Amino acid sequence: MTSVTYTTVGGAQQNNAVNKGQIYVKLIPKAGRKRNQQEFEAYLRTVLPRFHGIAGRVIQIGAAGGGQAPIQLNLEGPELAQLQEISDHALATIRGIPGLVDLRSSLEGRKPEFVIDINRDLAANVGLSIGAVGDALRPVLAGQKAGTWEDQTGLAHDVVVRLAPEARQTETDIAGIPLASSKTNPRTGTPVMVPLGQVAAIHMSGAPNEIKRLDLERVATIEGNYQGRPLTDVTGDVKTGLAKVSLPPGYRFDFGGEQKDFMETVGYMIEALMLAVVFVYLILASQFGSFLQPLAIMLSLPLSLIGVMLALMVTRGTFNIMSMIGVIMLMGLVTKNAILLVDFANKARDRGSDRRQALIDAGELRLRPIVMTTLAMIFGMLPTALALGAGAEFRAPMAHAVIGGLIASTLLTLVVVPVVYTYLDDFGSWAGSFVKKWTSAPTEVPAPLPANVPAD
Repeated sequence: MTSVTYTTVGGAQQNNAVNKGQIYVKLIPKAGRKRNQQEFEAYLRTVLPRFHGIAGRVIQIGAAGGGQAPIQLNLEGPELAQLQEISDHALATIRGIPGLVDLRSSLEGRKPEFVIDINRDLAANVGLSIGAVGDALRPVLAGQKAGTWEDQTGLAHDVVVRLAPEARQTETDIAGIPLASSKTNPRTGTPVMVPLGQVAAIHMSGAPNEIKRLDLERVATIEGNYQGRPLTDVTGDVKTGLAKVSLPPGYRFDFGGEQKDFMETVGYMIEALMLAVVFVYLILASQFGSFLQPLAIMLSLPLSLIGVMLALMVTRGTFNIMSMIGVIMLMGLVTKNAILLVDFANKARDRGSDRRQALIDAGELRLRPIVMTTLAMIFGMLPTALALGAGAEFRAPMAHAVIGGLIASTLLTLVVVPVVYTYLDDFGSWAGSFVKKWTSAPTEVPAPLPANVPAD
């Protein structure tokens, strides 16, 4: 299954954390393996928890390149403790959603720590300041360099003085650490030693591994991946589950990650699709010299969407970025069949043929070029649709959308466009006669007054 594996522990991608690592796996060519990338990822999610020490701590499995998680939820608020409580509740709420995997929170995995709450009044009575307490605890707990030692090879080593690990395990151990106060013993002249527990309350707690901020506000990030279901379906279930979580004032959820990028891209795609429709209409209206005939031609656009949806349903694809690119491509491809029909019918009517016979001749004589151009495009997209090459699964939905849209629009255009053309032509004739009737109606002119009748 794999040809190359590369493992890194710590480093910049793991924020220099020695308890985090990354394994890069390069798969062998697609023709030489039975599983695709998604199936291999699902298999790894079942195998990795068997190894001792990493069960439940696999953060993310996905394609190479790093970056943000596909599903990212930002919980913003002022208080860190409240963020911890809400994020834990949100995790418990959405953890059972089908297809949601690799779920984690930035506030998970709290590091154990001692919380020392100093009584400032008691400390001041014995001559201890906050800074003096910190200076005294730093070398005891964190260590302090006392000098260097040179070994037999001439290599220098730092000598760090620190309290033994067995002497700093419990709250009682920390409470017994002596502190040198500013007061002196009148007999010996040495500083009076005060136990830390006499001036401070000590208890065990935990601290988050990292504290993130977004827009100058504390944020807890919940990340996850999706497997076996489309991203939009999983995200929709996540939103439904989070709607049940009551938030205090000042706290809010905000989606990020691949879902946010996808929604922004969908907005851009819709704008591009609308502009494409407008430009196509303007070009057709200018070429045909009519405002109604382009409407009959552009009816093939929604007809192609029927084929797009059917093709994605048959291939079990999703309406993603690539399929939307295919829809935009269809805007220029599917109209050419209707253009051939309408243009031929217009020329036949100019030669004296009636409308019905002109449409019948257009469908009969233009069928061959319509089928030829459609088949040429379908067979050109077929290699992409079959997803034979490496990474072709990503591009395949575009080809599926194009092929399905071309087939549906070709079959339906030959039937629907002549019918709509007929109705629009009747409507245009009626509208023209109506406008002509009202613009050409005679206006009544008042008769001139007799010469002997004085004017008012």
